[in-house]
Amino acid sequence: MPIVEIRALPQPGVEIESVLAAVTHELAALLGEEPRGSWAIWEEIEAGRYSEGGDAPPLQPRSTHPPLVRVSGFEGREPALVTRMLETVAVTLARELELEPGNVFVRYEELRSGRLYTGGGAR
Repeated sequence: MPIVEIRALPQPGVEIESVLAAVTHELAALLGEEPRGSWAIWEEIEAGRYSEGGDAPPLQPRSTHPPLVRVSGFEGREPALVTRMLETVAVTLARELELEPGNVFVRYEELRSGRLYTGGGAR
């Protein structure tokens, strides 16, 4: 059950729903799970509210201002799998948003047992 949280500048001409579906399906395929077990949300960063150096563009550039992504998942995943998860999310987003390769920033947050509630109970 990974959760993917994406924050990015406005994406002209991009269907965000399709991007989210691509991310969840690619991640689920990697993990050998059903897509409904992978969740993704999109938060748009208001134009002019994301600065790299002193540059705060109104729309998503292809080569700068990478979408900022946090992937959260249960503890205990092998480091190599976490690396593949990060790469899968980054490559999928770059492809779907037509960004230059590598222009996505993704980090992994491990959710520790006993520190979350889902599916009707504490996990």
